Amino acid sequence: MRKLFLAMILLSGPAGAAPADGVYDGFDCKAPVSDQRVTLRGDRISYYETSCRLTDPVSVAGWGDATLFWAECRGEGQEWRERTLVMTRMGGDLIVVGDGWAERYAPCPDRKPESE
Repeated sequence: MRKLFLAMILLSGPAGAAPADGVYDGFDCKAPVSDQRVTLRGDRISYYETSCRLTDPVSVAGWGDATLFWAECRGEGQEWRERTLVMTRMGGDLIVVGDGWAERYAPCPDRKPESE
């Protein structure tokens, strides 16, 4: 009964509003190339030499647009899967949290995901 109740809570609503698609950077949006640049587009988050498909979104209650995903990643000849939390904070910064790490990226409004 307890498992059924928990499943009903988790499935009762939409996954919530995930952070907006866009280009973000940890240092300088104006630099032509940056290894701290992140592009969020649909179910993908792309880093300098890594791309991840974000699956199984779960909204984090009480945390605005915070969404917990399974990130299925590839980069530098390897593949892995990890839990990843994606959210924005006031001012539009993108916050990405993994197991033992967290990063903040400023929005780059003059860059479009399609051109990255």
